[in-house]
Amino acid sequence: MKNNKLQADYIKHSITPLDYYRHELPDAALKKHGWNDGGLCPFHADNKKGSFRVNIETGAYKCFACDASGGDIIGFTMALHSLCFVEATSQLADDWGVY
Repeated sequence: MKNNKLQADYIKHSITPLDYYRHELPDAALKKHGWNDGGLCPFHADNKKGSFRVNIETGAYKCFACDASGGDIIGFTMALHSLCFVEATSQLADDWGVY
């Protein structure tokens, strides 16, 4: 478990939430700090902008329509791709070249 935590910490320090969400949510107009409008929620058939928010500093996300939420980019990756923690960290490491 300790190695997984170290890998997760390394990934979170290597991939900024701003870069990550710009890649995952290309249509969202993201600023450089705090909570941002994340565009349409990727977790349900959303048609109303403004209900999905992402935090560019912490990586947290929250949809006020479907109640999807998480604390960081690993949690977002897990939820978006239906992955377990280890799979999500492995995918992020592969996709972003973080080893």
